[in-house]
Amino acid sequence: MLTAERQAKILPLWAGLVSLIAIYFLTSDVWKTLLIAVFVAGSAILGYGARWVLMGSFAIAVFAIAVALGLPMPDQWLQGIDEVRETLFGRGT
Repeated sequence: MLTAERQAKILPLWAGLVSLIAIYFLTSDVWKTLLIAVFVAGSAILGYGARWVLMGSFAIAVFAIAVALGLPMPDQWLQGIDEVRETLFGRGT
């Protein structure tokens, strides 16, 4: 079992790694992914909004899992919204 000190040291790095994997899965852009992962880990290590950063990395990971399980990718959302609008309000004039 981890002590509180050891957990405090590992958690920011874990959040950075989780963010790195999840964002890379969603975007396939290495540089943006690395930049965001370093920001997440650095912010958590320095204590700048660590709680929010850690919760945010968890939320991103959950979203990436949902996409992996069949939720449409974000680039398809606008098309889906347009299709719903057309279905509800009929074809545009």
